[in-house]
Amino acid sequence: MPEAVSDDLQPRRSRARTALVWGLSIVSTVVMLWVARERFAVEMWPVHFTIVRPDLLVFAALVHLPYATVRAGRLRWVLDDLVSAAGGGPRLDRRVLYGSGFVSSLILLLMPLKLGELSRPILLASERQPGVTGAAALGAVGLERVLDGLLICAMLFGGLALVEHGDGSRLAVVHRFGHGMGLAFILAFVAALVAARDPAAWGARARGWFALLGVSAADTLGGFVVRVATSFRVLYDARRLAPMIASSILYWAITTFQLALVAGACGLELGPAAATATVAIIGLSIQLPGGPAQAGTFQVGAGAALSLLCDPDSYARGGATFVATMFGLQLVGAIVMAVPGAWLLASARARRKAGPGTPGPGA
Repeated sequence: MPEAVSDDLQPRRSRARTALVWGLSIVSTVVMLWVARERFAVEMWPVHFTIVRPDLLVFAALVHLPYATVRAGRLRWVLDDLVSAAGGGPRLDRRVLYGSGFVSSLILLLMPLKLGELSRPILLASERQPGVTGAAALGAVGLERVLDGLLICAMLFGGLALVEHGDGSRLAVVHRFGHGMGLAFILAFVAALVAARDPAAWGARARGWFALLGVSAADTLGGFVVRVATSFRVLYDARRLAPMIASSILYWAITTFQLALVAGACGLELGPAAATATVAIIGLSIQLPGGPAQAGTFQVGAGAALSLLCDPDSYARGGATFVATMFGLQLVGAIVMAVPGAWLLASARARRKAGPGTPGPGA
């Protein structure tokens, strides 16, 4: 009887946790959207929606293909090494690499409180590629995010140093936020460097730390630490780290170019430095846990950036249109790219089931 009661409680607890997560997400979205409206006059959908250069908007939409492709492909510099070390060939199946990247970009937008960040490690691990365990994939994605964070902070301070801005108090807030996020990313990068030097030693330490949980749990957690730390080995391999950083710089350059195109389509006057700083402020803002599609955090970041870096008259004319257009473009782009992403993953699974001798594209 007690077992039956316990079994009955599990689904209830799961539903309660799900409701709590979504409830917090919705509250966060409402609060952030209210801040965006009250502080920066930004709505989810503006009353007056005006595109002055439709050609630039079309160009920006086309840029989403190289944007998504470069973004999805950056992990190959980590994952190829894991596959090769496990004897699975020279590289990860490219259908898994790009398929997981395209699909996870949409899941990331749909899930609340940044929980979608777990989607790509889960997708990668589910494809059963040699060496690419859930822990290793989590470590690879985490390292990519840390490098992104460091680049975003460099873009923020570099862009702000090269552009004129009038609101000193608002600039001070942005600087403090940037310094705090930058410190967090630096500490995470140093931790990854330290862990990558000797993954086995850190695994042994983890087993000692968790010994009170029992031998089995301690061994499991120790193995998890080893696999995560092993995925950081790229930090000591210049042949892989250099192209990974270069591809990340290219990704953020494409992101900035796309944003500048949308700004031009909406009649905003943003120079290269201002566009770079705008991308950085939005990028840091959406790191905060929020609602699905980054609703709220995106609007606050975009509104804060434009109100600081854009001419007031230009912002009044096209700021709200820009925020809505950029927000919609990322969502529509993710939906469109998820279709070939799902096809690539299905193709990889079909080939795996058929056997290793079956030919296929992208292997």
